Amino acid sequence: MADSNATGAGGGTGRAVIWIAAAVIACLSVFLINGRPLFYFDTVGYISQGHTGLRQLGIRGESPLNVRMEKIRAQKAAEGVVEGVPDTTEIEAENTVDGSRSTVYALTTALLARFHALEGLMLLNIAAVLIAIWLPMRVASRRWGLSVPVSEAVALPVIVACLGSLPFFVAYLMPDTFAPVLLLVIGTLTVFGRGMRPWEVILAILVGIFAIVSHLSHLAIGLVMIPAVALISLILSRQRWWLPVAYVALIVGAGFTEQSLLRTAAKAVSDAEVVIKPYITARMIEDGPGLKYLDKYCPDAHIPTCKLHEALQWSDDPYRITASHITFETSPRLGSFRLMTPENQKAVADDQIAFFFAVLRDQPFGVFRALLRNVFVQAGWVSVEMTIPTDNIIAQNADVTGLAFSTFDHGRITRDTAWLGPVTLWQQFLYAASLAVILALVLLPRRVPGEIKALAVMVILGILANALVCGGISQPATRYGARVIWLLPLIATILVVFARRSRRFDVPAEARA
Repeated sequence: MADSNATGAGGGTGRAVIWIAAAVIACLSVFLINGRPLFYFDTVGYISQGHTGLRQLGIRGESPLNVRMEKIRAQKAAEGVVEGVPDTTEIEAENTVDGSRSTVYALTTALLARFHALEGLMLLNIAAVLIAIWLPMRVASRRWGLSVPVSEAVALPVIVACLGSLPFFVAYLMPDTFAPVLLLVIGTLTVFGRGMRPWEVILAILVGIFAIVSHLSHLAIGLVMIPAVALISLILSRQRWWLPVAYVALIVGAGFTEQSLLRTAAKAVSDAEVVIKPYITARMIEDGPGLKYLDKYCPDAHIPTCKLHEALQWSDDPYRITASHITFETSPRLGSFRLMTPENQKAVADDQIAFFFAVLRDQPFGVFRALLRNVFVQAGWVSVEMTIPTDNIIAQNADVTGLAFSTFDHGRITRDTAWLGPVTLWQQFLYAASLAVILALVLLPRRVPGEIKALAVMVILGILANALVCGGISQPATRYGARVIWLLPLIATILVVFARRSRRFDVPAEARA
């Protein structure tokens, strides 16, 4: 990340190193304070699925779950349990592959776990974030010049973003950081794609492809963003407006290709079926229209989801119809989907798209009302609380190996979370102030180049797309909002850098809004 406008080679390089080092330290701040990474229930799921994938590819090695699985078997043997309800820790099931998890991210996680280097996921997060910000800053500096070196233009927004949720997600051993990275890549290709050098375009597309295949929700976000890419690209210039659309479509196409290859490989290598959890079905049921539809038409052998409706009758606990309980719960009181036979689970999961459109035709206004409500709720949920491992999360990951310097346990900030309330209030203020700065600098004429304003608009649209996918289709959760909301202070700082620049340099009229 050399500075193109440095006055001296040695001084410029040294200053660049200092700025980038400061940004890296800021990104690692939560990890350094906590003393170990943050993790979630599904961290062990990625490790397990990745280990199984490596084994099927012929890459042998000791399973990071060996100790945990032995303890589970010993415990069940002591209790005299031979078979029973599914256990969420026993996730190395034969003849099934969880398509809800990214195979690419799972393989990466398992490979690092085998080398006891899971902390490397944090370095991967940092590298992706820095590259995603460096690319637009590099192109913008080449076009207009900057009042600060490129390294500072990259590092300063990152440091400000680290006052928000960014360092929590850098320390989080989950693929969430790649959602905002994908949004930055899409914004960069939309705004600057026609003026980028070939290697810059290739790098952006490669980062975007890894980001989009790292989680299934990222594929949906990329798909939703294509109309926005076309619109903003056309507004900026009619010349080759289709080129950014083609770049983003290539990234989205790679995501669909990965899903197709997963199914082909699973069938060919291990005669396994890919099953995606019925997130959409569960969401429709909790929101109301889906449950009303099932109550109205079930039982019906021609509606596969009626099998889930039957399972929901096994208990009268009202909490059994929440989306998270439908999808994950295994207890007799709250479970339903996970207590069904594998054949019925697959039938319900495969039917979720058809079920969505059937409910939409039956109750269009109810579906749209629920969708808008969920998007609104999701957009306002930005706390980092779900990145903090609880006792249950720690128990889920206990005895799993893979970390180099610690174990899956409480850190200095996770056992006592009294700090979470004040930090959440501070971060909410930061995001509100950042949004105000963005709106002011985007709306004020002749302060910031039009392309930089367009980048800000693309990021805001991306945040809304994230809320639509995660809140409207899946389950609204603070984790999904917090993972992208740090883009607000980041973009606000970039706008300020260019607003400051416009007072020092003569900006060509065609480069301004």
